[in-house]
Parts: sequence; C-alpha cells; structure tokens
Amino acid sequence: MTKSIFLLFVLTFNCAVLAQEESKFLLDYIDPIDKGALSTKAFTTSDGQETTVGEYRKEMIERAIRAVSLQFNHVVSHKLEIEFGVPEGFGAVTLGPIFSEHNEFKLSDEFGFLEVGRQYPSTLVSSLIGKRSLNEIDADATVSFADNEGHLVVRDGNTYPYIVYAAYHELMHVLGFLATDCLGNCLPEPVSTDSHFSQNIYVGQEEGPVSFESLTLEQKTEAYMSTNNLWFGGSQASKDAATNELTSGHFNGYVYMFATPTEINGVVDVDAQSGSHFSFDVLPAQLMHSAGALTEDLGMAAYLLCDAGWCQDGGKVIEQSVSAELNENASSETQTVIDIVVSENLNVGVDEFVLIIRPGQKVSLIEFQDPNDICVEIDTGYKCTSALAALTKVNLRMLVSPADEYVIAGELRSTGFNVDRNGFNNLLDVTLIKEKEEEPTPLPIPTPNASDEGSGGAISMIILLLLMTAILRKYGRRSEHLIA
Repeated sequence: MTKSIFLLFVLTFNCAVLAQEESKFLLDYIDPIDKGALSTKAFTTSDGQETTVGEYRKEMIERAIRAVSLQFNHVVSHKLEIEFGVPEGFGAVTLGPIFSEHNEFKLSDEFGFLEVGRQYPSTLVSSLIGKRSLNEIDADATVSFADNEGHLVVRDGNTYPYIVYAAYHELMHVLGFLATDCLGNCLPEPVSTDSHFSQNIYVGQEEGPVSFESLTLEQKTEAYMSTNNLWFGGSQASKDAATNELTSGHFNGYVYMFATPTEINGVVDVDAQSGSHFSFDVLPAQLMHSAGALTEDLGMAAYLLCDAGWCQDGGKVIEQSVSAELNENASSETQTVIDIVVSENLNVGVDEFVLIIRPGQKVSLIEFQDPNDICVEIDTGYKCTSALAALTKVNLRMLVSPADEYVIAGELRSTGFNVDRNGFNNLLDVTLIKEKEEEPTPLPIPTPNASDEGSGGAISMIILLLLMTAILRKYGRRSEHLIA
C-alpha cells in the first residue's frame, strides 16, 4: 500500500541541481554513494536489459517526471530532492511543497487566482506569477521512495514498474494536490488555513454542501473523520466530469474525499491521509487514492488541480495523444511508411499543440508528408504546431528506407494553460520493428525407412506390386507358349 505524508516545511540545500532537458523539474539525488538512486547493484529489467538498480530507478522516476512536464504548462522549473528509504509500510512520502500566504505586497497573477490571506504552494505560485517564487537554493519538495527492488518489477496488466506510478502520484502532491491542515491531536495544536485547495472543499450537511472554510477547527476535525462526507466541489466542468465518468463516489458532482479516522494506541485521531486524497469509494480507481491506483489517467485529480489554479487564461482539462505505427499496407520493397497520428480524446478540443518528432540516427528519411502544412524542419527532426478540434486527428507520414527497426522519440504538449489527463501518451518514444516475411516451409523429402538388416531400405508396396505384376506377366506368357 502506498501511503503519503504531507507537511509544510522550509528546506535548503547546497548540492548541485541536475537539470532535465525535456522536463520542468530540476532533480537532486541526495542518497549517499551506492544507495538508493546511486546504487551500483546489477539489475536485469523485465525486458532483459542489463543495468543497475540506481540507474533504473532514475530512469523510471524521470520518465514519470517527463510525462508530468507535458501535462501542465510549467512557466518555470521546480526543484526536487529525491531519496530512498522511507519508513516501512510507505511506498513513497512527499515533504512539501513549501507553502506561503499571499499578501498585498507580493506579485499577483494576471488572471486573479492569488487571493490575499490564502496559502499557496510554491510550485503553483511560480506558474501564476511567471517566475520562481523561491530563491535559487530552496527545493520545492523532497520525495522519498521505499528502498524496495520489488518496485522495479512490471506487474501484470501494467505498462511500467510500480515506482513509476508512485512517482506520478507524489508529483501531483508536489504540484498542489494536498491540504494544509493539521487537525485532530496535532502538535503543538490543531491548525487549518485557507488554501488554494480548501476553497473547493465542502462538507455534506442536511442543508446541502457547506464550505469547509466556514467551519470551526472542531467541526473540521469531525469532517476529516467523516467517511464520504468531505467533498470536492469545483467548477461546473468538474461536476459534469464527476457525474459523467464516475460510477460511484460522488453526490451531484461533489466528489468524496478520503476522510477516515485512525486508531493508534487506543486513541482515535485523524488519519494522516485525510483531506489530501480521494475516497476509495470513488470509482473508477483514482491515481490519487491514498493507496494510489496504478493508472496513467489523472482522472478527477486533473479537474481539482485545474480548479486550483493550473488552468489559467481559459485553460481546461484536455486529453491529447500521439502515436506512431508502421503502415504495412502502404509500404513497398523500396520504402516503409510510418504513420504518426495526433488525437484529441476528450471532446473539448485543444487550442494549440506542439509536437516534436526526433527520428533516430538509423532512420533514413525519404520524405516527410505533412498534408496540413503544420510542420517545420528543425535540427533534431520536425516541429509541428496546430489546433486540434474535439475528437479529431492530425495525420502525418514518414517515408523511410527499409530497415529491421525504426527508433523515434518526441513529445506532444499543449501551449495553453491546460491540464492534460495523461502525459504518458504524449511521449512519442517508440521502437517500431518490421515483421519479417515468413518464407514458405518446403515440403519434407521422403526418407526411406531402414530395413532390419540395414541393407539400404525397404521397397515400397507400390513398387513391389508393380514388379510382381511384371514378373507374372513375363513368366505367365512363357507358360502359355509352352502349353500351346
């Protein structure tokens, strides 16, 4: 089970930050030498590749980070510390992001999300004001993973190892899927502050949904322990999505949040997961359950983060995807056809997308076909820019010289302040293997069966009958002449 703890904290570090060219997260792996992400222990991946535990951990974490980078419009980069070795029973733990209260002396965003007196995470503030909200040495958050090699194994029915989904879940917390409250028997005392998150949280009462922010600390604590009575109620688009998509776990579009008591040493208190996850009654299973589902779809988390401020200037929740496939029917002996398709899958449309296509070095391009004239050639390949109407596709085609395999990389992203539900299907990282034509199997040549004496084989019955017939005819005729 994945569990996560979320605390408000201030963190500084002096280590060099490792930049990711294709992501908006700057990473610092802080494990000691030969531990965690720096482990040199040999490891064989599920597809038979030889690597080390540390390198594979980094590769998988950075794949999740690259996907998340394509799902949100990150105006500036976020700084993360990555380490391994969380307490037993936790799949991953996030400390952060750093919160601060917005006041009248701070920079405001042009779209009016930042309200005086409300708490905001540094990651969201940076996006809203268009510049880094922290100084250069502060990290936005620290993400700790369990030091468990079992997390590197691909489980049945999943695309990636468990660690990818754990990283995906924690990154949503880093971007602001969390509450700032410390309720119940909180030391030194309970505290609850109005935040980007709490403005869309409600409590179900007889008279209907009541704003969480209007309650006393005692009432908030009670709400944090009231199963299925703490609700997320965002924009009308969010309520419509909940009503249309969820098979359970909502009331008139208000989605149930995780609000459950826990008992420790006989004392009933607020569960540490309360308020910052969806209820397990929310189905289909959600990435942001407290024990997150192994899914690549943000589900309702996309709408909550959109309402919290990641959708600006008319931004919305979208779902776009890119794929590349060999077109065997259109290929010939002299050229192979690779079709690249960009799709809009959520019936909302995308105002503008940018697709980068990077053919591998061994891909010998004959012609790039762009029927809508949306692409330009760049140093590494092609850059394509276009709008994408609801439930439509954009088709591109590459004609390449025949080869056994073709490696293509690239990324698809929206240029607007949208939240894309699935960043993994925005990764154009494929190795296309051309199926070899099977040669017809030749008919087996009959092999004579050896005789018992090993004299070179037995005569077939047909040949034997023919010989006997010939002999009978020959000697039969001689008999007739003699009798006559």
